[in-house]
Amino acid sequence: MSKPCLVFQTDFGISTGLPASMTAVAVKIDPELKIYDLCHEIRQFDIRMGSQVLSGTFPYWPDGTVFVSVVDPGVGTSRASVVCRMKNGSYVVTPDNGTLSDLFDEIAETREIDETVNRLPGSDNHHTFHGRDVYAYTAARLASGQITYEQVGPLYETEKLIRFKQPEAYVKDGVCYGEVTGAHDHFGNVGISIPNEMIWSIGIHAGDQCRLTITKDGQVLYDQQMMFHHSFGWVGVGEPILNECSNDYVELSLNQDSFCEKVMPELLKAYDLSAYKVTVSRV
Repeated sequence: MSKPCLVFQTDFGISTGLPASMTAVAVKIDPELKIYDLCHEIRQFDIRMGSQVLSGTFPYWPDGTVFVSVVDPGVGTSRASVVCRMKNGSYVVTPDNGTLSDLFDEIAETREIDETVNRLPGSDNHHTFHGRDVYAYTAARLASGQITYEQVGPLYETEKLIRFKQPEAYVKDGVCYGEVTGAHDHFGNVGISIPNEMIWSIGIHAGDQCRLTITKDGQVLYDQQMMFHHSFGWVGVGEPILNECSNDYVELSLNQDSFCEKVMPELLKAYDLSAYKVTVSRV
């Protein structure tokens, strides 16, 4: 019987040996483990982004996969370290700091890691690299079968897990209301909390024109008519388009350019993107 995949996500970047150290710990525990990198370019300290990226890729991995997600500005403090058993048989190993917000409905049960037994030997005096010393170590032992899920530690009340407020989206008087959910993808697109189906419900379909407005604290920051379509290439290079993103939510883009860099660079600095409200209406 094959062993489950072990998948790492962090905000460590790829310019240091930090991710490799986590992999090294796992390989020493079991050289036969199949180890993959999900992403190490989560914006520093951006737990919300970590939650979104993890949840966005989670459905495409085999059932039973063991995920490690480490975006942990509270490392070395009293925040809990947990392993969640998911409804599909997978596991997520992570600090309890909001990382599981977007996967909360997929959690079947949670246990707190008992660091007296599930910690890299010799690391007791290390307090700033739990990704290596606690999470990679525990996850590798779990994936390899050296420990069972029950041996991770005591049960932890799932309802106690820290969660971010989920983005809102609704229709009122024929207008879709939502908020910005992402602004840090590689291409500079803007994620929006409005589902594709909600746009269709107000009579906007591929090829139609719509009006999109972004406000913050009641101030209009962006107000533009544009095409709504399946993907980017239905408008000219550099033109804005509202497209049906493959995550089932609409996305604001510039064709072959970065909306965030060229139009609203303040989004790249914002950690609370929910403050940016979005409306979409028919033209």
